[in-house]
Amino acid sequence: MAGAYATEAIVLRSFRTGEADRVVHLLSPTHGRVNVIAKGARRTKARLGARLEPLTRIDAILQPGRSELAVITGADVLWSGDDVRRDPLRALAATAGVEAVVRLFPEPEPDERLYRGLQRFLEVLAGSLGDDPRSMLDITTIGFVLKLLALAGWRPELGACVRCGLEVAVYDAQAGCAFCGGCGSGTPLSPAAAVVAGRMLTEPLGGGIAASLQDRREITRICRATAEAHGNVRLALLGQGSTAAG
Repeated sequence: MAGAYATEAIVLRSFRTGEADRVVHLLSPTHGRVNVIAKGARRTKARLGARLEPLTRIDAILQPGRSELAVITGADVLWSGDDVRRDPLRALAATAGVEAVVRLFPEPEPDERLYRGLQRFLEVLAGSLGDDPRSMLDITTIGFVLKLLALAGWRPELGACVRCGLEVAVYDAQAGCAFCGGCGSGTPLSPAAAVVAGRMLTEPLGGGIAASLQDRREITRICRATAEAHGNVRLALLGQGSTAAG
């Protein structure tokens, strides 16, 4: 098939179109954001449609189309995502993470670090959540979004006041860094939350970081403020419906 190519991909979104087709948004490590049409995917006997559920990781065969949409002609499932989609709390966390990817990285350019980061995030969501699933899901999602901000070039600097080196008290989203109470102003940030956020930025997802509800709320506000200040992006889903809401 002339022009056809194979790529691994994660299904970000899926929409109905026409009588039986489906438009699918993919993230590929080698081709970036790719929007495709799956012809006939909604027909009862169509096997392809079942392989294109959001969060599924696939090996796809794509054919460049006449419009902006490529045509997906085949897909093998590498990871189903069923364990995440079937659990409302895990699904909510996954939706927040995917939404952050879509909003923070709107351009089609490939980035393997972004792809592997999303893959790791979804796999952690599918794993054991310990004795406090809500907290674990919050910590994983907030940590993932912090890593996305760093990958986008907007890593918050939180270790100490950037002017005098004293203990942090506020975070200035426009400056992208923390200050003590005497050197700057901004979003309140406790030293404890700053330490947790620093660990989230440097340690792997799912590494056993503990964070209080207050810490999670403060770090969520930092994520939202940074995304809005530097990318004009609202992370509306982050924390909603979870213990970090607020």
